[in-house]
Amino acid sequence: MHRATTSSELLPSTGAVLVALPRERSAKSSDGDRRVRVAVGRYMPFLWRILRRSGLHPADSDEVAQDAFWVFAQRLSDVPEVAERAFLVSVAMRLASDRRRSKWNRRINEPFNPDTHATDALLPDEALARSRKRLLLDKALEALDEPHRAVFVLFELEQMTREEVAEALGIPPGTVASRIRRAREEFHAAAERLKTETRGVE
Repeated sequence: MHRATTSSELLPSTGAVLVALPRERSAKSSDGDRRVRVAVGRYMPFLWRILRRSGLHPADSDEVAQDAFWVFAQRLSDVPEVAERAFLVSVAMRLASDRRRSKWNRRINEPFNPDTHATDALLPDEALARSRKRLLLDKALEALDEPHRAVFVLFELEQMTREEVAEALGIPPGTVASRIRRAREEFHAAAERLKTETRGVE
């Protein structure tokens, strides 16, 4: 399976995320401020994608991503540079889970949904086909339970290794492997069911 694309998804700007981060960090340490800025530029699109694929809407993904980087900025001295991505994924997935379970997890009626609108670079037929595939992907992902969905998004869509997924989610590699197998089964079953339903209404 190929890495998820974001060409037609509306990513939050790096500047917007940096504005939301605690300002006292830069006052304390220019090195810390530089490191946070580098991390935001390097990991923001990746983090936003996994939050979207974990079931959050774009606005919620923006907020949770900002919260994850805020936690990162607060814990900077505790996070080795080699562990930045795993730390951010761990925090983001935990925050996403909390968001879905909270009373603030709501359906948002947005005037523009990047998942259902074409980019200017695509012809109408190509844009429609891509939109349908993305919708099918999202609906199939919704059929997975939360633990299986998390490993599927990180391993299959974001191409993280099993060891990286295990570190990010705080579970043994063996558990990652078993969840991947189960997630694949659930995903393919859901995808086939959705394709059949789609053909039935065309």
